[in-house]
Amino acid sequence: MPRFPIRKKSFSENDKILRGTISESDYTHITKVLRLGDGDQITVFDTESTEYEGRITDLSPGTIVIQVHDTYLLKTESGLELNLFQAILKGNKMDGIISQATQLGVSGIFPVVSERTQVRSTAKVDRWNKIALESTKQCGRVTPPVVSEPVDFRNSFGIKKQSGIKVILYENQSELLRDYMDSVLRPVNSVNVYVGPEGSFSEQEIFFAEKNGYVSLGLGKRVLRAETASTASLALFQSHFGDM
Repeated sequence: MPRFPIRKKSFSENDKILRGTISESDYTHITKVLRLGDGDQITVFDTESTEYEGRITDLSPGTIVIQVHDTYLLKTESGLELNLFQAILKGNKMDGIISQATQLGVSGIFPVVSERTQVRSTAKVDRWNKIALESTKQCGRVTPPVVSEPVDFRNSFGIKKQSGIKVILYENQSELLRDYMDSVLRPVNSVNVYVGPEGSFSEQEIFFAEKNGYVSLGLGKRVLRAETASTASLALFQSHFGDM
């Protein structure tokens, strides 16, 4: 069933009528792509973790009115605050990382310009946030992660300084992320993880990260592409400390 976010809303409990605001792109998708209109069934969700199913009774640019027949309180957000610091990759590789990270329940995505990053500047932040929103619709989440403006590697360590676990992935590190997580016996509510660019982080960057309280860890004997390392590490964290 089509599923779309609504922003400002009013909902009448008596007659089960919901009036909400939708974006221009969602209005176009609803009317031009899906060709939905009065009487068609639709699902919408708000930022308060509530999802509404019903039939459209009125639809105009910016506004949708629905006769609601079912209301659900969603519990799809992870209790783990998982922050991905991803060195910017070439081409459209970041698109896939952002989509998969959203599906894996990541809380925030911070594109990082590191020493070996081949993309030094980008105008894709708006595009990346749209990808995060589309993935949110698809996977059943209610709050998309915010993709921040790119930040310099050294400056990025001022972000989310109080995280419970702080990890930087490094292919030359023999200690594995899996084993490190098994050794953590305290409750973990937040995680920061850094994933490098093509060519990995430099030794100087790893040293700098460790000085800032990060633990450098590997993912195994095989050398993974950066985009694979992101997905694998996020899945491991959610499996061990989150809701997978």
